[in-house]
Amino acid sequence: MDAAVECTHCKVVMTSWSAPGSQIRYFQCPFCARTHSSLYGEVFRRRAGARVVDAPVRAGAPAEIPMASPEDIRWAQVKATAAQWFARVEADERTREPRAVPVPLRSVAAARPAPAAARAPVAVRVRRKA
Repeated sequence: MDAAVECTHCKVVMTSWSAPGSQIRYFQCPFCARTHSSLYGEVFRRRAGARVVDAPVRAGAPAEIPMASPEDIRWAQVKATAAQWFARVEADERTREPRAVPVPLRSVAAARPAPAAARAPVAVRVRRKA
């Protein structure tokens, strides 16, 4: 595969490399680090994560493994720190939310009037007129 490959998630041209003596070529997105192999052509035909583009191919050493730039590493650290901060804020919000206080069942039953069938029968005396 001599054409350039674009990451369908980030819309950037992926870096590529292959092992010495191997016909399999690996493509990796420099931003999201998704990696695809030329062995699975279905990925490129269906555009499931990568697609072939007409951009010129940059020549790279066959055994060269792409490395993240210092700026990419710094941004990854910033994203990780932000994710931790947001997780902590969400956890604090969850602990500060007012919770419904559970009411014991006995107090609920005592506060509710008993149904008519469960009430004790009341004796009524009827006086007859003589």
